[in-house]
Amino acid sequence: MVAGSSPSRSLKTIETAIDIVDAIQQRGGANAQELAQEFDLAQSTIHGYVKTLENRGYLTHENGEYHVGLEFLNKGGHARKRKREYDFIIRKLDDLAEQTGERVQFIVEENGRGYYIHTSIGENAVQVDAHIGKKIHLHASSAGKAILAYLPEKRVHQILDRWGLPVYTQQTITNRGELENELQSIRDAGYAKSEQESITGLRAVGAPIRPSEDEPIGAISFSGPAHRLTGEWFEEEIPNIVLGVANEIELDLKYQ
Repeated sequence: MVAGSSPSRSLKTIETAIDIVDAIQQRGGANAQELAQEFDLAQSTIHGYVKTLENRGYLTHENGEYHVGLEFLNKGGHARKRKREYDFIIRKLDDLAEQTGERVQFIVEENGRGYYIHTSIGENAVQVDAHIGKKIHLHASSAGKAILAYLPEKRVHQILDRWGLPVYTQQTITNRGELENELQSIRDAGYAKSEQESITGLRAVGAPIRPSEDEPIGAISFSGPAHRLTGEWFEEEIPNIVLGVANEIELDLKYQ
């Protein structure tokens, strides 16, 4: 380590560059003048950032606006392929989505947030924004809660301290005590439910993937419209299906 440096030190220029990319993504495209106003920086300064990012492929300039570039897809594809077990899990989810006609997801935790690694879409699946790489708060989804339930308590507190419990819908859990009680119920049952907690009108059942007694490598979830996921189908049959697939994945990963 360089003398006088700190492991928690951040570089302002890198933070600004990342914030600019985030702003462009959220806006669906932006020009230099709009970015200069948003960040209260000189347009020449913004121009330096965006041209550097464009030259490296992280931004592209189209019709007078900057957009997120495909170099992020290159890096994301590498991150997604880095762990060999992901491909095996994805194949299992594709089979499940085809059999049930619904939507099935695989989510992993990194730096306290959940990331969509894969979404399998059955012929009757509801269309929601669950693109590959989408970032979510763990407390608001069945897969996210399934992951939280099997992380060490200290780690869970660190995640909640950093990211909080933001509201997604009127059903989102925003109280720590309530969340802790639910995480215990998830450990007792082995699976988690989302009662329209991330998207109004969407229910889901999630289960962790734990080939060993260590922390989960991720979680799978089965989701669909609330009017279709009801009664015994939602309360018993879907949990049994999700647990069965999760257990099959765990055994295959453990002994392959």
